[in-house]
Amino acid sequence: MEHTCNCFPIALRLRGMTVATVCFFAAAAAAQTERVIYTFPAGTSAGAPTADLISDSAGNLYGTSTGFNYGSGTVFELVRSSGGWSETTLHTFPTGSADGKAPEGSVIFDKSGNLYGTTAYGGSDNLGIIFELSPPASGSAPWTETVLYSFKTIDKTTNGNVGGGLIFRGNSLFGTTLYGGENGDGNVFELAPNAEGTWEYHVLYTFTGQPDGEEPEYACDALIADSAGNFYGVTSYGGEYDGGTVFEMSPPAAGSTTWTETILHSFNPNTSDADGPVSGLLFDKDGNLYGTANAGGVFGYGAVYELSPPTISGGAWTESILYSFTGGAGGQTPWGKLKMDDSGNLYGTTLNGPVFELSPPSAPGGEWSETKLWDFPGSKNDGEQPESGVIFGPQGDLYGTTYGGGGFGNGTVYAIRP
Repeated sequence: MEHTCNCFPIALRLRGMTVATVCFFAAAAAAQTERVIYTFPAGTSAGAPTADLISDSAGNLYGTSTGFNYGSGTVFELVRSSGGWSETTLHTFPTGSADGKAPEGSVIFDKSGNLYGTTAYGGSDNLGIIFELSPPASGSAPWTETVLYSFKTIDKTTNGNVGGGLIFRGNSLFGTTLYGGENGDGNVFELAPNAEGTWEYHVLYTFTGQPDGEEPEYACDALIADSAGNFYGVTSYGGEYDGGTVFEMSPPAAGSTTWTETILHSFNPNTSDADGPVSGLLFDKDGNLYGTANAGGVFGYGAVYELSPPTISGGAWTESILYSFTGGAGGQTPWGKLKMDDSGNLYGTTLNGPVFELSPPSAPGGEWSETKLWDFPGSKNDGEQPESGVIFGPQGDLYGTTYGGGGFGNGTVYAIRP
């Protein structure tokens, strides 16, 4: 049910929490092994990746980097051969032009092999763009970039940094903006091709703060969709208690053009509920939603939650906290989007280092158990601060990126064998 990943400067997201800056490489739990498959070079163009990777049918990896200190950023490809992994930069966003700058979300493919994504900055008004990258007719990179849309200052309904993942439905692209709308609380948008061969931008919904959501996140898969065409996402703030929300967007009924937003859950930071979700959602085969929040839970260090659909039409969704992070060596501030394997185990990352696996209880109502698959605690050559989630590789490995670390401090791409 899920399409194929986060982030704005961390200071905007952590709700006052202090997150230790932890360095890299150490012994993980016994059976796991980690290896760095690519280190971002020195300089300002590349490095500092924040979004989930994606892969093609051949197992090649694709991702984005924001550029050191938001220098400019790149879209890159990693190809594996018998000699290891090799990187090709498909596009570098030039600094100081109408082009984009700092792509923070994942890219997605269309059926023809073109890549689509967004940037947090750049464009005509420095509010970000939506772009397309087309592969060369023959040979290798660079790919050809087309700016499909630049976000505008003049129109309050559309402005506000984008920078997150997109989703295709039909021929249209859908996503969210962090800001914009009449109250500056963010939008859900559609970018649709027209008969003239250009793309038209439409605001589907504008958030209003409380008790509605505020600042819809634009992480990997800012939106996911079910088989009926409804979209689901999260906001970091707003809702009944200002702890953020999980929302549903339902398409217009016949004869209407109005989308309907429904708040499925408002997080309550005054309890042991999760608080401040920043990552996208995950569906399981039964229609339950899973996500993480960077704060809240029993100990205040973040939580993994599940939302179960109502048993009767029109009923309420039921939230369960599956796991509360304990801080310190137990991990804190989960950030990237979760992934689930065929056995129902969940995989994710925390900003202070641990890549974790959560295993469901053997009996209903039992506790989920955490296994740390890898820490990033202090070697010169390993990564640090994994802001993205992980994805599954064709041989069962987990692949992800770190915002920092590596030999040049500009981040890494890593693989973990559970």
